[in-house]
Formats: sequence, structure tokens, C-alpha cells
Amino acid sequence: MTVSDPISDAAGAPSEAQRDLEAQRDLETARERVDELRGLIRYHDHRYHTLAQPEIGDSQYDELRRELIDLETRFPELITPDSPTQRVAGEPSVEFDSVEHRDPMLSLSNVFGREELTKWHERVVRLLEHDDFGFVCEPKIDGLAISLIYENGSFAIGATRGDGYRGENITPNLRTIDAIPLKLLLPDPPQGMEVRGEVYMSKAEFARLNAERAEAGEQLYINPRNTAAGSLRQLDPKVTASRGLDLFVYQLGWLDGTPPPERHSEAMAWLKDAGFPINPLAQRFDTVEEVAAFCEQWEERRDELEYEIDGVVIKIDSLELQRQLGTVGRDPRWATAWKFPAEQAVTYLKDIAVSVGRTGVLTPFAVLEPVFVGGAMVGMATLHNLAHIQELDIRAKDDVIVQRAGDVIPQVVGPVLSRRAGRRLRKFKMPEVCPVCGTPVQHDPEQAAYYCPNRDCPVQIARTLEHYTGRGALDIEGFGETLSWRLVELGFVETLSDLYALPNRREELLELDGIGEKTLDRLFANLEASKRQPLHRLLIGLSIRHVGGETARALALNFGNMETLRNASAEEIEAIDGIGPIVAEAVHEHFQDEQNAALVDRLIAAGVRMDEDVSARGGPFEGMSIVATGSLSRWSRNEIENLVKRLGGRFAGAVSKKTAFVLAGDGGGSKREKAETLGVEVIDEDEFVERYAEWLD
Repeated sequence: MTVSDPISDAAGAPSEAQRDLEAQRDLETARERVDELRGLIRYHDHRYHTLAQPEIGDSQYDELRRELIDLETRFPELITPDSPTQRVAGEPSVEFDSVEHRDPMLSLSNVFGREELTKWHERVVRLLEHDDFGFVCEPKIDGLAISLIYENGSFAIGATRGDGYRGENITPNLRTIDAIPLKLLLPDPPQGMEVRGEVYMSKAEFARLNAERAEAGEQLYINPRNTAAGSLRQLDPKVTASRGLDLFVYQLGWLDGTPPPERHSEAMAWLKDAGFPINPLAQRFDTVEEVAAFCEQWEERRDELEYEIDGVVIKIDSLELQRQLGTVGRDPRWATAWKFPAEQAVTYLKDIAVSVGRTGVLTPFAVLEPVFVGGAMVGMATLHNLAHIQELDIRAKDDVIVQRAGDVIPQVVGPVLSRRAGRRLRKFKMPEVCPVCGTPVQHDPEQAAYYCPNRDCPVQIARTLEHYTGRGALDIEGFGETLSWRLVELGFVETLSDLYALPNRREELLELDGIGEKTLDRLFANLEASKRQPLHRLLIGLSIRHVGGETARALALNFGNMETLRNASAEEIEAIDGIGPIVAEAVHEHFQDEQNAALVDRLIAAGVRMDEDVSARGGPFEGMSIVATGSLSRWSRNEIENLVKRLGGRFAGAVSKKTAFVLAGDGGGSKREKAETLGVEVIDEDEFVERYAEWLD
């Protein structure tokens, strides 16, 4: 009797176990080759996109990708999210989710020429109290700023800048851009990191895209910047993939699990090694004169580049000095942008129209024959006010010079008087009645302002509603200009307090086009959440004259609640540090006004919060000015600044006789020396913790 082979059947064919074993061997062989192919493709992507030094031809590169696609098709279990084949995947999105930026994506201040650059440099030197620092300069790409987050070396989340604090999650679209590495070329990548860059469309790609659209009889795109931005916000990633977008990385954001570099230039070199494309034109300089020469050079040569630029970004190289300088408003003190002169064009001024703002002020603006200027098609432009129009003698039916100031705000520079010859054009006059509600216009000679005094003017209500629900105020997501206008026009909102009665009109709202159950559910949830916003956000939303974010915070912190603030005299308000008599009188008058007082009462009845977290009042640092210098081990620059403010103190950038004490880490020589000269106490972190331990939970 013959014993049969246990892995063969009676006919001698391979058994199921034998087939499984062979399949396993095939899978392991495929896994090894897939890993090898992915490594080769990432290597050649880096050589092509980052170093601009390809080592193989396009056909050879395509062959590597085809082989990888074939293996992943045969063995789908080997597909991973960071595979080069997965750049375009999935179904089109219905909408973009929101992403909260861990660190704000700040804007930049601008300088226009050597004189303003010198003033910026002098301010930095004055704050640092020394001038031995270097700069890094690079062309300012005219594209769309993005945030890229990596987890353990793999691309995880990509978002737009948005409002600087919150952007849109466009990860699937960003994965289609070949220049963005899906996996870092680092042997030991950090646990987490953020990289910031600018996505752009090259001039050649823009020309190719428009040539295709012209051949198809479609409307042409206006400029590369807007086209790139629109391409990134496509709901279908496949559309984004077809647009040929590119990227330059310009900053390392936050970093977890790896010691941070000391200089911006070192960070950029490290990012280049990790696989990111860095602008090869970026340079480090030691003097502000070298910086100015670099900026002037590229102002003259900007047309030579294959992409659009609108200036040069200038940064302090030392990251520690960046932390010391901090920010003012939404702009970092350690960086600025040398903006190139605005482009100008001549066009026909069809009419001078007037808009009405949320405070009733009438503002004239130009209705133009559309003209391409400063990289965009411009059909309207600001005329500022009547005095500006009269000074320049601008008249409807004129040919006028238009520019985009700072490449941002279109404005009329003046008329082309030589083309007016022989034509009798009427001088512009402000309207006698409001163009929206017909109420007689009033004039304030002291402020040269014309305004509609009718608080029930629909446009004022709509603008006020848009402001109240905005992110800087009550932050009620889901509102905006369009919805605000609709609610006012239909009579759903006649005053701000009507917002909180909208849930009672659910069935009526559902009858409106474009508004469904889910939209209302989100809107009502956001309305309810807005009731819990602190007092300072409400004060911003109430559109009090002269009251912005900082003033609102000062009022809320000092008075603590709405009732105390409403009963305060102008003298009591003016006693707050930083508030002058004009602002104090405006705040006092606002709350004495019967209509404004009635609105506050209705908001109270609706359940809107009317107090502020005043835990900082009476804190250990109340009335104290505190300076930090050197490298601290326990806190970042922003963290110690927030801590001092939370505990009632003022965080100062320079040492003076009024400084309570200086918190000193490693280094910080000049501030330490000045403190010792003035007799100001200097303490280290251990002493700081020991003194204020009960407040540092």
C-alpha cells in the first residue's frame, strides 16, 4: 500500500495547502518588490520635484509606476494610504470639514521699499536691543497657503489657511500634488509635525489649461493664483489632479517628538532632506542692506520666473528671536513682506455708486469697465470718500487709472484728464437720501461722513447681522452675507435678538430654497452655542463705535459683566489703561441710547451670556509689568505670555523702571543686563515656580 503525498491529491495535483503555501510565497515576493518600487518612486520624486535633478527619463519612471499599480491590483491587501498610487482615490466630497490650526497661520505686515524696510528693521532692533541677527529671504509666491500635518512620517491632514485659525480640510486634493511627499524621507521621522507651504500654478500650466478651455469654447480663467485656489477646492480630487499644481514649502510649523532646529534656515534644509520642495532662490543675509538689494533684484526680474510672485518674504533667521519678538495683532513682528509696486491699468469709469455700511455710513465706489490689473479682473474699486473724489476731480464717464494697492484692494488713482477734453462731465455729489431706504442723509462735518440715520434700514441690519455672526464676534458658523440678506429681506430678522427666535420659525425657514433639515440643525446648534460666548465677544458683535477686539477685552475684563459696564460713567471707562476720552464717550453713549439698551435687554431675555471670565482680576500679577528673556525650558514664548495675562499682568517686550521682574532662561544677555542696571529683579524658572506654584495648576 502506497502512502500518498499529504499535500497532493489523488491525481497528483497540488493540494489546497500547497496552493496556499505558494500563494503566501508569491505575496511575500510581491511585498518585497512593492516596498522596493515605492522607495524608488519616492527617491525619483524627490530628485525631480525637490532637487530638480532627475536621474531617469519619463518613460522609465512611468514603467516603475505601472509595475507598482499591477502588483497592487493583484495583491490589494498590499495597498497603503501612503503609496504613490493612492494620490487620487475615493469619491467626490459633498463638502469640506473644518480644521482648527494648532498654531495660527498669521498674515504678514508689508513694506514698500527701502525706507519702510529700514523702519521695520529699526523696530526689531529696538525690541531685541541688539542687531546681531540674520535674515532669510525668498520670493513671495502668489498662490494659496496650506498646512500639511504628518504623523509618524506619513501625510495625515492637509488644510487651507482659512481665517488663520481655522481652515478647510482638503487632504484628498492635496494628495494629488506630486510635490507633496506622502511619506517623509527620514530614517527616524518625528511623531508629529506641521509644514506650511504655498500651492501655485505655473505660468506654463496656466497657459496650457486656458488653451484647452479656449479650444473647447469654455470661459478662460483669469489668473494662475485664483485658478490654483479654485483647483484645490474642487469637491472631486480627480479635477484637482488634472490641474498640474505645484508647491514650495516655506516654514516648519510645530514639531512633536524631535528637538526643534535653532534657525529657520536649518529647518528649511531639514525639510528639504525630508523630501519637501524648497524654493532654490531663498537666501540668508547678515545685513538689511543685502536684504534690500535682493528684494530690488527680484522686483526687476520677477517676469523671468516660471511662476507669479508679488513680493519677497523676509524673516529673522533665529527661531528663538522669533519667539521673543512674538506677534502684534495677526502679524508676526519677526517677519514682513516687501511688496512689489501695484500694477496699474486705464479703464472706463461707468458710474460712481454708493454703498451703505452697518453703521449707516455712505461710501462711494467706482463701477468700472472690467480690466485686468494686478493679476485679477477688476470691475469695482474704492473711492474712499467725497473729499477724495473732489480732491482728484474724479467724474463718472471718465477714463481712470486703476491699481490694486498692495496687490489687494482695487482703487482709482485718478482720471486721465487728457481724455476728458471736450466732454462736459458732471461733478459727483453725495445723494440726499439713502439709496436703500430713502431716508434723508445726514452729514457729520467733523468726520467728513455722510450717513443714513435710519437704524431700521435693511442694509444696516443685514451688515450688522453679518458682523455679529462673524468669527471675530459671536462666531455663529453657517451665516454669511447671503443668508443675512435673505433673513432681513424676508422679515425674519429685524434686530439682532430676532436671531435667537429663529428656531421658532423652523417650518417657515424650511420652505426657503437651499435650506434643509440638516442645515437648520447645524445653524440652530451654533446659535445656541453662541449664547455661551464671553462678554468681550458680544461687545465686538454689538458694533459699538471705536470698539475693536483689544478694547472689547479691556472693557469686559475691567467691568466683569454687562450690568456694571452699562452703568459706568465715561470717566470710569476712560480710567481703563489704553482707553481715551473719545472711545470712552462712544461706549458710554452707546449704552445710554434707548434702542441699544432695549436690544441688550432682549439678548439677556434670550439667554445670551453677559459676563466675562475675570479670574485674572485679583491674580498675583495684577498691575505688574513682566518681561521674559532667554530660552525657557517649561514654556514657549506664547505660553508664558498667555500665562502672565491670565494671571492679571502685562507682558512687556522691553525692560523699564516699571518692570516688576524679569523671568530669565538661558541667554537673554541684553535684557538681563538692563534689568541689573535699573535695579529690576531677575528670577529664573525655578524661583518663578516656587513663588507662584498655587497659580500654575
